[in-house]
Amino acid sequence: MLLPHLLLAAILVLSVYSQLTMRSRALVHSSGADSSADYLQYLIGMATDWRVLSAAGATFLAGVCWLLALQRLELGYAFPFMALSFVLVPVSARLFLGESLPALQLLGLGLVVAGVSVSALAR
Repeated sequence: MLLPHLLLAAILVLSVYSQLTMRSRALVHSSGADSSADYLQYLIGMATDWRVLSAAGATFLAGVCWLLALQRLELGYAFPFMALSFVLVPVSARLFLGESLPALQLLGLGLVVAGVSVSALAR
């Protein structure tokens, strides 16, 4: 029963990597202007950036891991763990990108962790 839980952990790691990478590259490619040409240049820059492509690959791989996890775990048990991405992404964005994490948001993240814990213990 260890493999399905490793798959859930892999999904979370891959998802966090994908979100942080896309955000950091979006900041690099953003010009701040609002013209159609700027949007097109931004989209082309993002679509041809190897880091963004690696993030898209990580998202695909997370989907494969999800399919494999669902083969072994009940959806009602596995799905609440995916809510941990709502905790891991903002905390990681704070640590690696210097984004803000207000106290009220931290409280909300704590509630998510509590909810996932209660859901897991209910099984």
